[in-house]
Amino acid sequence: MRHLFNIIFVVLTTVYCLSAAADDAAAAARYDNGHKLYVDGDYREAAKAFVDSHLLADSPVIRANSLIAQIGAYRMCGLIYEEFTAIEKLLDKYIEFADYKALSERQFEIGDAFHSGKREPAFWALRWVPWLLGPDYTEEVYTKALKRSPFSPRAPQALLRLAHWYEMEGKTAESLKTLRKLLKDHPESKEYNFGLLALGNGLLEIARCGGDGDGLLVTEAVKVLQLFVDRCPQAPEAEFAKRKIAQARDIQSDRLYQMADYYRGHGRTEVATRYLSQLVQKYPDSRKAESAEKELAAMDKSYLPGDFAPTPAARLIPVNSYSIPESAEKELISPLKPGSHYLISVPDLKNDSATPNQTGAL
Repeated sequence: MRHLFNIIFVVLTTVYCLSAAADDAAAAARYDNGHKLYVDGDYREAAKAFVDSHLLADSPVIRANSLIAQIGAYRMCGLIYEEFTAIEKLLDKYIEFADYKALSERQFEIGDAFHSGKREPAFWALRWVPWLLGPDYTEEVYTKALKRSPFSPRAPQALLRLAHWYEMEGKTAESLKTLRKLLKDHPESKEYNFGLLALGNGLLEIARCGGDGDGLLVTEAVKVLQLFVDRCPQAPEAEFAKRKIAQARDIQSDRLYQMADYYRGHGRTEVATRYLSQLVQKYPDSRKAESAEKELAAMDKSYLPGDFAPTPAARLIPVNSYSIPESAEKELISPLKPGSHYLISVPDLKNDSATPNQTGAL
C-alpha cells in the first residue's frame, strides 16, 4: 500500500510540473506579446498582456517580471493608480526582485500627483471626456506609502499634505493625528515648523467651536505655537503665531468666565470667585479680564482691582490694503464693440475738472 501511495505521489507531481511548465510557457508567450505592444507604443494593451502573463505564470520570476513590466506600461499611459497597485503587489510578494528605494520614491510621487489634482479616466474608452474621471486616491496612496517607508526623506512632506487633504475633506481628527505624527517622527525636517503652525491653528479652531471641554486642546495649541515662535522668531509667520496665542488666551479666559458665571448662577459665589481670580491672574491681558475684575469687586468687597492693566496684544491678522491709483485722464474710457449705440464717457470722479461729454456712434 505504501508503495502504491509513492507511485501516486510521483504521478501527481509529474502532472503538476508538466502543467506548470505549460502555464509558464503560455505566460512567457503573453509576456513577449506585451513587450511587442509596448515597443509599438500601445501601452494600454501591453499592460493587459502583462496582467495576463502574471495570472498565467507559476514561476515567481515570470510573475515578478510581469509586474515590473505592468508598472512601466501603466506609467507610460498615465494610469498611475494602476501603476501604484502593481507596485504594491510587487513589494508584497516579490520584494527580492524589486528596487525598493526607487519604487517607494515612486509611490510618494503618485501620492503627490493625486494631491495636486490628478485623476484617472473613469472609462479608458471615454478618456477624451474631461469630466468622466475616477476617484481621488490621495488618502490611500499616501497612507500605504507612509506605512512602507515611514522615515523616508519624502515622508514629512507626505504627512503634511495628507493632513491638509484631511482638513479639506472635513476629517479634522485625522488631520490633527497626522500632524502629531509629523512632529513626533520628523523633528529635524523642514516641514516640522509648518506642522507646528497647522496643528496649533487646527486645535484653536476646534476649541473656538466649543469642542474643548477640559481645555487640553487650547493648552496644546499654545504650546506648539510658542514652540514655533521660539524656533523661528524672525520668520514672517511668527507674528501670525503670536496673534494666535493671544486668541488662545481669550479662549482660555472665556472658558473660566463661563464656569464662574455658571457657579454664580447656582449660588456658589466662593467657587465663582475662585475662577474669576484665576482668570485675572493668569490672563490679565484677555478680553474678559476687565469684566472679571468688576464682578470680583462686586462679589468681594475686599478685592482691590490692579492699578495698571497690561496692554492687550493684537488679535487680528493684519491685511495690507492698497488704494486705487490716481487716474491721469479726465475720463474713463469704456470700449464697446463696433456697431454699438452711443457711448457716454464716464468721468473720473477724483478729477473735479472732468465733465462728461458725448461721443458719436461707433
